[in-house]
Amino acid sequence: MRAVHENIEGPFAIGEDLAVYGLVTAGATLRSGVKLILHGTIAGDLVIEPGSRAIIHGTVAGRIRNEGGRVEVFGMVDAVENLSPDAASIIDPAAHVRRGRATANGSTRA
Repeated sequence: MRAVHENIEGPFAIGEDLAVYGLVTAGATLRSGVKLILHGTIAGDLVIEPGSRAIIHGTVAGRIRNEGGRVEVFGMVDAVENLSPDAASIIDPAAHVRRGRATANGSTRA
């Protein structure tokens, strides 16, 4: 897994296992089969493609749109949407979700 500490111009397609400690200046898409550990900030939405995995300790300033991967939220996000029956989103009780938490059918609730 490669670690990135600098700012990344977005939108950004993440195609390799990555640990991000800096800032992604717009949204990002986590490609299928790839793992992301976020300690920094994504200043937009994060799309999770099927078969990928994201562990969020930092901040996603937009929504996480889970299309069939696995998401674990320990940090801060705007909202989490499960858009597929294969989507798995785990939100730690100490995480901050501003607008809503994922439900099984893809909608969110506060």
